[in-house]
Amino acid sequence: MDQFTLPLALFNFLPVLLTAVGLGFLVHLLGHLRSDLRGWAMVGAALVVAGGLSKAIWKLLATLTGQDVVWLSNALFLLIGPGFILLAAIAWAVFRRVDMAPRKYVVLGWGLVGIALACMVAGVRTWGLEITRGWFLPFMLLTTLGNLGLMALLIRRGWQARQWGVIGLLLVNVLVVFALQPIAMAGADTLAMQWLEQVITASGTLVPCRRSMVAGARRWRLRR
Repeated sequence: MDQFTLPLALFNFLPVLLTAVGLGFLVHLLGHLRSDLRGWAMVGAALVVAGGLSKAIWKLLATLTGQDVVWLSNALFLLIGPGFILLAAIAWAVFRRVDMAPRKYVVLGWGLVGIALACMVAGVRTWGLEITRGWFLPFMLLTTLGNLGLMALLIRRGWQARQWGVIGLLLVNVLVVFALQPIAMAGADTLAMQWLEQVITASGTLVPCRRSMVAGARRWRLRR
């Protein structure tokens, strides 16, 4: 595809790598606090990373071969939406007081209900109303709600631990979520817009700065 270049396609793997590092830390933290939810946290993180990786592979294949493997491109929101919702539901359960912590099936139930609702709306829009890419809006909203919900929970936890640096990084990620929405809705059809999208995404995924997050985790564990 003409709007892709090899440097752009390769650069697209950077946010995926940074996201994987950050989510690996998050899964470790959540699993430390609620071992019964560790496996599901890993599933959520794997879905998010797989979604980002599918988009990066799609751009690389499009650049090298000129082929548009549509399902790889579409997999981005179809995977990261459910992934973020699961992580947000688990974080909500983990960060509650021990005596108020919901049971495992309640946590997973909330997450799965959100995913099922998005699937139902996507199905109605795609097959019932015959809207082109009718699945896109429900899953983009699912992704946005899951991501923002997760960030809100982490910011609240950081506030309790007085980790101002971590809070600042998380707020950058929140701004990135809102900045990317118009680009995702309009479609990044030019090389300049593609680069803008990738630079913004990479900036947001710098949030999992290891030194800051590890310092925050130590305080969270002590306060737990």
